Amino acid sequence: MSEKLALNVEEKPVTGTQSIDRACDLLIRVINSEDPVTLSELVSTTGLAKGTTSRILSALERSGLLARSAIGGFESGPVLNQYAVRGGAYTALIGSVTPAMERIADITHETVSLAVTGHTGIDNIAQVEGSYLLGSRNWVGESVPSHCSAAGKVLIAFGGASAPSTLAPRTTETITDFATLDAHIRKAREVGYAVIRNELEQGLISVAIPVLDGSNKAIAALSVSGPAERITPGDELHIAQLMRRELNQVQGLKQEGAA
Repeated sequence: MSEKLALNVEEKPVTGTQSIDRACDLLIRVINSEDPVTLSELVSTTGLAKGTTSRILSALERSGLLARSAIGGFESGPVLNQYAVRGGAYTALIGSVTPAMERIADITHETVSLAVTGHTGIDNIAQVEGSYLLGSRNWVGESVPSHCSAAGKVLIAFGGASAPSTLAPRTTETITDFATLDAHIRKAREVGYAVIRNELEQGLISVAIPVLDGSNKAIAALSVSGPAERITPGDELHIAQLMRRELNQVQGLKQEGAA
């Protein structure tokens, strides 16, 4: 058999338009799915060769349009998520959580933030200022590394973000060892909240809890931040409990309204 006749579907030349069509088809299938979609599922539903599907998915992942979920499969990536934030996709989330954020800020007098997974780290999408003159700066619109963010740690712990591939230092106390980070993630999963002390900025303390969806997967993180002289290690649990109580309160009211 000649080489020409032996060519399989994978080796046949593909036009630029066909490649774009295939990529668009895979992208649409992933973002329209309620759950992460595996490579095998996409191969089965599209009829594309496994190698072709894998290469396209890898390209979409490199571009940030898709991402691998913490439990396997592909889901919308940070670029699409950031676009969704700018387009108002998180308007309902921000609106539903803001009453809790305002109440927490009133009680603690510290800055309260809401963050989601972004393209390069954790993106802060909303913030309520505390009443102290000396407080945390405005983080809205900024992206911070997940390994040195309390919000990042709980998002990783509860399936809302993947662990970073590099652990660049931001201060002398930033976690730069994967074993240590893993221990922090496991601890956050166990107790339901995460803490950073001097890991992102010297003197900055933050306590965060996950905002969970119906399947107990983190869709966002709620945090309280302030200087070390005001938030002591003994305050961390109380702050986490306060945030959970206030968040449960607004989520309960939302569910009652829907009913």
